[in-house]
Amino acid sequence: MERKVLFLDIDGTLVDFHGEIPASAGRALKMAKQKGHLLVLCTGRTKVQVYPWLREYGFDGMITGAGAQVEAGDRLICRHLTDQKHLAEAVGFFERVRAPYYLQAETAIYAPQWCLDKRTAVFGGKVSEEERKKCFGTLIRDERPWLREDIEKIAYYQAPEPPEAVQKALGDYFTVEASSFQLINGSDGEVTIRGIDKAYGMERYLEFVGIGRENTAAFGDGPNDFKMLEYAGVGVAMGNAGKELKAAADLVTSSIGEDGLYRAFEKLKLF
Repeated sequence: MERKVLFLDIDGTLVDFHGEIPASAGRALKMAKQKGHLLVLCTGRTKVQVYPWLREYGFDGMITGAGAQVEAGDRLICRHLTDQKHLAEAVGFFERVRAPYYLQAETAIYAPQWCLDKRTAVFGGKVSEEERKKCFGTLIRDERPWLREDIEKIAYYQAPEPPEAVQKALGDYFTVEASSFQLINGSDGEVTIRGIDKAYGMERYLEFVGIGRENTAAFGDGPNDFKMLEYAGVGVAMGNAGKELKAAADLVTSSIGEDGLYRAFEKLKLF
């Protein structure tokens, strides 16, 4: 069997929204790796938000920040940071409309106190602080986060307008997409540098390892997975994905809670 590169989204694909990996998904990773396939995380999470225990599965690369940072093993291939002018403009918008925002960097997530307070008010007793840290990473208070020079992307919640309106307000430097989590309402999203997406990260990784895109498969479930599935040789949508992503996929598997990843690997004869 020819070696494949398998690009895997995390949330809703590999790990459920409680921060747990299905046992069958863990088996699928181990069996595919034993067959010689390369496993690459391809996530909207920045590096600091990747579960430490997940790395123990021996991934051969990581594309984090929805394409902002690309690594092969211990080798950094590329990293893209938001310039301060556009960062300040984006922060100014979210401050004006009072939509809580979080600036995601390689080593931490930053937000002013009012955003941290809003997060506490929204989640309340529904999700413990320990669970929030487990799923989203530790937030650091920064009252002037627009001055930071290490920001890869932005996540926001409870904006008074849909992502299309946020896109118009932020301009062409950014791409705005609906959030993969949708924990609060339909006005949650993520902001990335235009042209820096999961497909871009995949292309850079493949250039580095010298493997063609025809020998790839990508697995995802959320709005930021469209380009990833379109770029891959085979694009697989989870059963819990939205209708649009399923329509764009080459293969639709069952949901994450119904052994979706294992079944997709099995269908593609990856072990």
